[in-house]
Amino acid sequence: MDDDVAAEPADGTIGSIERIERALAELLRVASSPRLHRARQLATGSSISIAEFRFLRRLAGDGAVSVSQAAATLAVSQPTASRTLRQLESAGMVSRTSDDADGRMALYRVTPVGRREQLRLEHYMHGQLEEALADVSPA
Repeated sequence: MDDDVAAEPADGTIGSIERIERALAELLRVASSPRLHRARQLATGSSISIAEFRFLRRLAGDGAVSVSQAAATLAVSQPTASRTLRQLESAGMVSRTSDDADGRMALYRVTPVGRREQLRLEHYMHGQLEEALADVSPA
């Protein structure tokens, strides 16, 4: 037997690590699939992109952040973060204020409208995840 290939357990069950890997792969597929995001948009009446959704989720958890903080946290360029935050601001989902410590720096935070949109999409996404993981058996 090749040492680089793990053997299947003798009883035919899948090991815990393999179950976790499969569950994670399924979670990533559901979370990042453009087709499934489109289904979320249609089901919820939302028009925000996957990127905008990621920003709303992050801002809801982090509170007020600058463009550079958002870019670093979400691993995107500053121009991408700036453009996405401006789009969300235009839609009324985030608000922009000046930093009290440095008036030159803008801080963005989620508005009640943005929070409702984020929660609506998350609620639908939780149902998608439950369905996707229904076949993953517990350890």
